[in-house]
Amino acid sequence: MLHLHYRLELTEAAEADPAGFWAWAAEREKWFYEGLDTVLATRWYVRTVGTHVHALEHLVTFADEAAWGTYRRQVSARGRDRAWEQRRTEQSHWWRLAEAALLNDPPVAMGSDPTPPSR
Repeated sequence: MLHLHYRLELTEAAEADPAGFWAWAAEREKWFYEGLDTVLATRWYVRTVGTHVHALEHLVTFADEAAWGTYRRQVSARGRDRAWEQRRTEQSHWWRLAEAALLNDPPVAMGSDPTPPSR
């Protein structure tokens, strides 16, 4: 598996209006990933200890590099639609991209996750 990892720092607008931010973020999750079939899963975490407290950690999971490449092409194609791109870029009102990385699963089975994430 391949995981696209983002660390997103909230803007002053998001910190001033947490209810508005979370409503927007939940709607964006549905809107942005709709129809992107190579996305196997998305996960969100709020950082509560360490540097960048209150930043969001976001993982987007793909089967492999080919699936990630298809995703990138799909997002690029959508970005040519002015209305879609305008809606996508409204994210800068709510967060700033602090870091992005690609993570791969190790070549052997490791880890444990006996329970689904809480919602």
